[in-house]
Amino acid sequence: MATISDVSIINSNTAEAKPVETGLERTICGDDLCGSKTLTVYRRTVLEGRQFEPQGSDDYHLVYVMETSKDGVISFNGETHPAEEGAGVLLVPGEKAGFEASGSDLELLHMVTPKPPAGVEEGLPGGPGYFFNRQTLRPLSDASGGRVRRFCAESTVRLLDGSRLTPTNAIQAGEMRYHEGGSSPYHQHVGTDANPDGAAHCYMTFKGRGVVEVGDTSQELEPGTLVYFPPGVPHRLRALGGPLDYFEMQAWRSFKTNVLSEEELGLRWYYEPESEGAEPVEWDQS
Repeated sequence: MATISDVSIINSNTAEAKPVETGLERTICGDDLCGSKTLTVYRRTVLEGRQFEPQGSDDYHLVYVMETSKDGVISFNGETHPAEEGAGVLLVPGEKAGFEASGSDLELLHMVTPKPPAGVEEGLPGGPGYFFNRQTLRPLSDASGGRVRRFCAESTVRLLDGSRLTPTNAIQAGEMRYHEGGSSPYHQHVGTDANPDGAAHCYMTFKGRGVVEVGDTSQELEPGTLVYFPPGVPHRLRALGGPLDYFEMQAWRSFKTNVLSEEELGLRWYYEPESEGAEPVEWDQS
């Protein structure tokens, strides 16, 4: 039976901070650290007056603002945007962006995944990338009402005009909030024919406390903790003592989810209604 010792738990608050030109770099997930083959995760502190400029090169980059700086800005595709909490960019190979800290430091979550094979993309064009913030993303609520999420990257989420949020299956990622008492079903993620090794899967906690369960074992999580789940390891996350905010990542986005608990609500999610009294629309994950 799987236990909590089968997952990797990294406290980003105490991880080694490597001085770099832009500020501080903490590697909190990768092949050497936790066995992740298709996802490397950094926590970056961009010091006041400096700028971090990720470039897609041959990889996909997702950069998310964890803590904003007073007057920080994001530059992408000839436009500038406030570097507010929850904003960021998805960069496809060949694209670049700038994250400038002004007035105070800027705290970033930076994810890198290699270009997936054609079978994973399933005919998707792979690009272009885009800027996002909480105003441009569609909230979803689960059928229990205990969880809310905003995907920053997800190919099956549709915007209000019917277009896809993300033109690639390189990565699935987004914010999650568990209300007090909220939890996921006990579940596991396994591989597919296109991605037989399965997806690299992480949680990064921001605010509140949680507890992760694997088999009959568990561990409490404080803010700033990253948890890496190897493919196939069953798990459940619960909010502990109040709401829990965290960020969830999977790369590549080609996996199957098996719900192992006997919860009727399972993994059903609904878009937030466009207007008061409108019928809920279920998110089609196929």
